[in-house]
Amino acid sequence: MTRRKITREELHAWLEREFRATAADLCGRCRVPMPVFRAGAAAPNWRLPAHPECPALCHTLLEEVAARAAQRFELAGG
Repeated sequence: MTRRKITREELHAWLEREFRATAADLCGRCRVPMPVFRAGAAAPNWRLPAHPECPALCHTLLEEVAARAAQRFELAGG
């Protein structure tokens, strides 16, 4: 599967939408961090910074959303 190239901002917006749709009203504190470019890394060429554990399990939901995004998107530029 070919990954679509998008900007960090576009990827962050997609992750935010998916996270909010998944997490709904579980937690009002957790936010999606800005993706970070990983030079020379195997696909995907980005990662999310570590997210602290949350009692509402937001960190687990965020990992699932990021895994879906990793299959679909690659950062343009770098």
